[in-house]
Amino acid sequence: MGGRWKSAPLFAEELASGLPCSLPLDDEGVDFTILCDFRQRLIDAHAESLVLEPILTVSRQRGCLKAGGKQRTDSSAVLAAVRTLNSLESVGESMRAALNDLAKQDPEWLLLHVAPDWFDRSVHRFEMTRFPKQESEQQALRKQVGEDVARLLDGLEQQEMPSALGQLPSVIRLRQVFDQHYERGQTGVRWRDGPAVTNEDRIVSPYDEHARSARKRELIWLGYKIHLTETCDQDPHMPHLIVQVHTVPATTPDSMAVEPILQDLREREVAPSALFVDQGYTSATSLVEQAKRGTEMMGPLQESTSWQAQAGEGYGLYDFEVDWHQQQVRCPQGHLSQRWAPFRDRHGTDKIEVCFPPQCCQACMAREHCTTGAKGRILKLLPQEAYEALEQRRKEQDTSAFQEEYALRANVEGTISQAARRTRMRRSPYRGERKTHLHHVQIAAGINVVRIIAHLQAQTQGTLSRPERRATPFARLKEVAQV
Repeated sequence: MGGRWKSAPLFAEELASGLPCSLPLDDEGVDFTILCDFRQRLIDAHAESLVLEPILTVSRQRGCLKAGGKQRTDSSAVLAAVRTLNSLESVGESMRAALNDLAKQDPEWLLLHVAPDWFDRSVHRFEMTRFPKQESEQQALRKQVGEDVARLLDGLEQQEMPSALGQLPSVIRLRQVFDQHYERGQTGVRWRDGPAVTNEDRIVSPYDEHARSARKRELIWLGYKIHLTETCDQDPHMPHLIVQVHTVPATTPDSMAVEPILQDLREREVAPSALFVDQGYTSATSLVEQAKRGTEMMGPLQESTSWQAQAGEGYGLYDFEVDWHQQQVRCPQGHLSQRWAPFRDRHGTDKIEVCFPPQCCQACMAREHCTTGAKGRILKLLPQEAYEALEQRRKEQDTSAFQEEYALRANVEGTISQAARRTRMRRSPYRGERKTHLHHVQIAAGINVVRIIAHLQAQTQGTLSRPERRATPFARLKEVAQV
C-alpha cells in the first residue's frame, strides 16, 4: 500500500485551504485490496454491526433515538451475483467449479483421475453447451453428467486420496447438488423424478450456496431478501433512522424474521413498543409472544382461506363456540365435538384437532354449508391465547381506528425506494449471505448519515416540521375540481 495516512483534522484543513495534500502526482495512493481485507476482517469477526451501531449510539446520546417508540419493518427482493441455472446446468457448473479448485489445489492427483472427455464438457461454462433437442439425447446427457460426477466423488472418497481435497467447499457443494438431482442404484446413477430436498434447502448455484430461488406473486428471483426496520415516531425532533438490517435467503418467510429482528433490537436496548408490519409478518403466535415481551405487532392478519369462510354462507371457524375448560366445541347447529387432540403441524406450531361425529354431520340439515367430506367436520384450533388474539385482531383490523393508526407503516416504502434508487440494495455485488448482509448494513449506515445531515440542516434553518406527503399532479387537480 502506497501513500501516507493523515489525521482527519489535518486533511480537512488542507482541503479547506486549497493546498495540496502533500502527495506527489505519481503517488499510488491506497491499494484497493485494503478495502477487501477490511471487509473480510469484519465478516470473520462477526463485527458487521460496527458499521451501523456507532451512528445509532451517537443518535441515542443526542436524544434522536430511544427505546419504546414506534418502528416499522418491510422487506425487498435482492438479486444474487450469480447466473440463473436450470437443474442440469447447476450440476454441470458445480462439476466445473470443483474441477477448477482441485486443479489449483492438487493438479497431479487430478491428472491421475480425470477422464479425457471431461475437458470437452467442463472447460467452458456448462450453460454454453448446446443441449440436444431429442428427449433420448437429453436423457443420455443427464446420465453422462451424473456418471462424471459420481466417478469424481468416488475418487475423492478413496483412502489414499489427500483428505483436504474432499473438504474443499466446491467439492462439498458438488456432493449436495449431486444428491439433489441424482440417486444411485444397481444400474448406476439415475436422474431423480422429483426434487430430493425442499426449495428452502435446494442449492441453485455452486458459487453462492446461500442464494435461493423464490417467487412472490408475479416476481421470481434468485438471491436474498432484506428486511429494513426504521423508527417512525411522529416527533419532528427525531429523524427516522434505520435501526436494524436483516438479510436472509429469498425463500425465508417474512414471519420467520420477526423474532430475530426484535431479539436483536432488545439486546441493543432499542426495541419498540409497537412494530408496524404487513400481513406477511403477522401470525397469531407472534401477536401473543411479542406482546408478552413488550412489543405490540401492528399489522393485519390474512383472512381465512377455507371455502366455508370464502363462501360467505358457510360455517367458518369462528362460527363455532369453543369451551376451553371442557375441551369441547359446539357447532352452529348445536352438536358437540367428539374428539379433542393436541398435535404439532409440519411447521412446528402447536395446534388442537377437533372432530365431530360423522353420523351427526351426515344427517345435519346444514351439511352443505359446513363440510363436503364423508367424515365429520374437522377443525384445527390454535392454543387459547393465540386463538383469541387471532379472533380479536381480525375484528379490529377492519375498524377505522386501526386503519388510521396502521397508516404509519406505508411510509416504509419510501425507505425501500430510497435505498433501491440511490444504492445497489436490490442487486448484491458480492457472493454469499455474509458479504451481502454487510453490504446492506453499509447502505443503512449511509442512509442514516444522509438523514441526520438533513435533520441538522432543518434544525439550523428552523424548519423541523415534518413535510406532508406530496400529492401527484392528478390528485391536486381532483382537489381543484372538488372546489
